[in-house]
Amino acid sequence: MKYAICNEPFEDKSLEEVCRIVSDLGYEGLELAPYTFAEDVRELDSAARKQIRNTVEHAGLEVVGLHWLLISPKGFHLTTEDSGVREKTLDFLKSLMEFCRDVGGKVLIHGSPAQRSITDDQDWAEVEARTLSAFKRLGEHAEKCGVIHCIEPLDIGQTNFIRTPVQALEWVDRTDRPGFQTMIDARACFEEGLEPGEEFRNCRRGVSHVHVNETNMLGPGMGTHDFEPLIRSLHDCAYNGFVTVEPFDYSPGAEHIAQESLSYLQSLEQNF
Repeated sequence: MKYAICNEPFEDKSLEEVCRIVSDLGYEGLELAPYTFAEDVRELDSAARKQIRNTVEHAGLEVVGLHWLLISPKGFHLTTEDSGVREKTLDFLKSLMEFCRDVGGKVLIHGSPAQRSITDDQDWAEVEARTLSAFKRLGEHAEKCGVIHCIEPLDIGQTNFIRTPVQALEWVDRTDRPGFQTMIDARACFEEGLEPGEEFRNCRRGVSHVHVNETNMLGPGMGTHDFEPLIRSLHDCAYNGFVTVEPFDYSPGAEHIAQESLSYLQSLEQNF
């Protein structure tokens, strides 16, 4: 397996500086948040996209892919009753697939819990029928772009729609498109009372990416949870994709979090 970290914890640092730090620490990949490059990445031309890719690759890293997909521009929603908003959301997600391809990424992590939750007055059956059609369209476009669109199961504290890896795998099966898969987010599993390693084993056939993070919002090894079962599962299943450190609390400093997290993960892997 390969280790990566997200770019947004480094906040005001340039992409060149972020890549230097991440590479020097020993990471192999960088996962990108589109909003850190432009409010709307559709405004970035081919030269700007090529520059992003070249900067990352020049540092000896890979662009893993994208996450935080719908944070900007504002106004997107996947399950709303407003068909116009739904279509704009799908169009934007498709444009992100093209951006991901252009910067050298392979996966898009579709979390965006606020932009997919269902309200009490909605008919769940109707929402699910529409969403299945949307996921099929997303999977088809992902295949055209040579990327994978991964729906991210997120806990009840974040969303009421697609909360567990098993639920996400059911959507993968129903969608039945190679370009539409799922992933494991450790923090969301812990919040749901689930063991990420067990969830990975149960859902392995549909999992194309892994996020590692603590319920205290820091990196792995910086909280109370044991990541050994997850790393063991990844090792036993010969997972060869990326494992991305995704903190949400940046207060200890991005470089410190990156260093502590990678050291911890590597120490676990030494046991196998």
